[in-house]
Amino acid sequence: MHLYNEIIKLRPDWHDDDPEKGAIKIVMTGSASDKALLRPHIYSAQTKKRLEKRFKDPSDELRMVIVRDMWLTGFDAPCVHTLYVDKPMKGHNLMQAIARVNRVFKDKQGGLVVDYIGIGNELKAAMKEYTQAKGRGRPTVDAHEAYSVLAEKMDLLRAMLHGFDYSDFLTGGHKTLSKWSTSLMRSVWTSPTSACWTTSFWLRCRTCRRRTWPSNCWGGC
Repeated sequence: MHLYNEIIKLRPDWHDDDPEKGAIKIVMTGSASDKALLRPHIYSAQTKKRLEKRFKDPSDELRMVIVRDMWLTGFDAPCVHTLYVDKPMKGHNLMQAIARVNRVFKDKQGGLVVDYIGIGNELKAAMKEYTQAKGRGRPTVDAHEAYSVLAEKMDLLRAMLHGFDYSDFLTGGHKTLSKWSTSLMRSVWTSPTSACWTTSFWLRCRTCRRRTWPSNCWGGC
């Protein structure tokens, strides 16, 4: 966050509060309970997807993204040419990160990795492991990669359940499900302003094929 603030001090025109505008953004997992300093940069899952599309578009003004535990698994943006590393990485995660800037794109000669913390030894070890495996890698799931995916999915769940108190589930276990499942569904279906309205709880009408609430079907069914 402090890095972002220092950058926009030098380039104030890069900043914009609108996710659809601006040359620099932060993509991270988070929730409404995070510190006030972080909240302006915590987006819904839908907005994060939109930022991902913007970053992959070479004609978009978005040029720099500060990423924390995101955009590793399955992320592919051939136009990206520079990676700045300021956190420890090793093994599969390190290979994935470097691969993000090493994709062929038009007349790009290659990717540039700017190492701020010294990952040379980790890179050599990762390259050795990758070479010995003949490019296939390990059949097991890397714990750090799995955690990154879990953190992203937890962020989505927090957004979907925003405003619903599910804290007693931590102590009540599976028996608690039957107690508040009804109230949970009522919260989801009666709160079009909640976060789930902007994620994945719309229905698709079988007649008109448009996504909508059951009571607002444009096809009249």
